[in-house]
Amino acid sequence: MKKRIVFLSVLLLCLFLTVSMFAAGAKESQEPAAAGPELSPMEALIEAAKKEGTLVSYGLPDDWVNYGGILGILKDKYGIKCMDTDMGSGSIIAALKAEKNAPVADATDLGFNFATVITREELSQPYKNKYWDEIPDYAKDPDGYWSAAYWGAFAFTVNTEIVKNVPKTWDDLLKPEYHNMVTMKDPRESGTANMMVLAAAFAHGGSEKNVQPGLDFFKKLKKAGNIRPVRPSTSAIQKGEAPIALFWDFDGLSKRYSLDMDSLEVVIPQDGTVAGMYIQFIAAGAPHPNVAKLLLETEYSDEGQIEYAKGFVHPIRTSVKLPADVLEKFPPAEDYKVVSFVNDAEALGAAAEAIAKGWDEVAAIE
Repeated sequence: MKKRIVFLSVLLLCLFLTVSMFAAGAKESQEPAAAGPELSPMEALIEAAKKEGTLVSYGLPDDWVNYGGILGILKDKYGIKCMDTDMGSGSIIAALKAEKNAPVADATDLGFNFATVITREELSQPYKNKYWDEIPDYAKDPDGYWSAAYWGAFAFTVNTEIVKNVPKTWDDLLKPEYHNMVTMKDPRESGTANMMVLAAAFAHGGSEKNVQPGLDFFKKLKKAGNIRPVRPSTSAIQKGEAPIALFWDFDGLSKRYSLDMDSLEVVIPQDGTVAGMYIQFIAAGAPHPNVAKLLLETEYSDEGQIEYAKGFVHPIRTSVKLPADVLEKFPPAEDYKVVSFVNDAEALGAAAEAIAKGWDEVAAIE
């Protein structure tokens, strides 16, 4: 009898343990598996961008301020396919407007004078990259609709094989020794030449709200016979047909090194000049928004800013240390102390109109 009681007790104990183990297993199977490590915001962005896989851009050709190097980072580091259509600022604005209801482009690059158009026409969407606090207030929209990643300064590019006495100031250009030597584009057709007049205005006491001193300077230059009716194209410079060319410092530096012309000297006029900023943003309704965000993060990173400098423009982030071999290709840093930054986009737009209209008088001088 005792054996039977012991046997039943053992049997009940085994059944109890079996049921308990089964219940515990069932409970364990209902609980979710432990989550893996949480991705950082940057890691999450990279993953999302990789899934989108493609960047569609306007106006970012490889040879413009070294976008080849910047887009190369997206391709090599993240496997992003980059598709760019090279077009001018006016065409880009027109395309963004036309495609507003069926967006095609993800990102672009425009002159600072288009900033007000971008915000007014709602052609961009807000995004603040992780370097946002390092960007000067004058170079960004407070709500993140655009920001400038780099700038250039208006300068003289002088062929020292032809011009033995290199001009250092705007007023130097008025000297008789530079007769028929100064070349430029037409400010009524070229944004670069329009900024040329503004730079001369700043050198003579003017501003973006008073461009007349710049127009007056070019009237004097025309009357002196020092303006040569040649556009400073790459071919003209190469052939020696543009002894003194007026355009951005990065234009001159690019031509010096791409043409292997050591005779070209880029001069920052020491009586004053202006900076030209270029803005970047994500297009409104961008089909690949995460890739566009990753592009902005790349452009403003140390690596991206150095790639811009390799294209002879100045990074907007002053904390970035440029390699010595890149830095040595620019004019001395102290030469840039005379550069003025125009930070009123509305006034800049009005100045451009006034310059284009006022140039008719300059062009009419025989």
